[in-house]
Amino acid sequence: MIRRFSFADLDRILEIERQAFPKSPYDLATFLNLYWLHPETFWVYVERTHGWEKGRIFAYIVFAHHGHIISIAVDPTRRRKGIGKILLERAIAHPRIRKLRAEVRVSNKGAQAFYEEMGFRVVEVVSNYYGDEDALIVEKNAQ
Repeated sequence: MIRRFSFADLDRILEIERQAFPKSPYDLATFLNLYWLHPETFWVYVERTHGWEKGRIFAYIVFAHHGHIISIAVDPTRRRKGIGKILLERAIAHPRIRKLRAEVRVSNKGAQAFYEEMGFRVVEVVSNYYGDEDALIVEKNAQ
């Protein structure tokens, strides 16, 4: 299930963030700012399974209304199960989105493969975007 982010989700979002982006995770202040800027397009994916994981957050996405994907991350234990795809498809279907764009580290082959599978194409390379590493700018037109 996908729902809007709430403040009660912060600890879990920070945990997923640290696991997904160990080189440069966003901090608490960044997520609070993202929520303040994008409350309608900051979503979490909640697992519907039974047992102790019922209601547990396993992914999130935050994007701007003009189509910039600011961040998307999936808990490493749930990757390659279609959760990222579900979040990205929902973002693509958002009524205000005409085109989605994201930055991807040149070294992040998994993210590059994910975006390529989702129909994104590389449109630009930005030198030293991450300070110590270049970024690929990927883009997809909404349908």
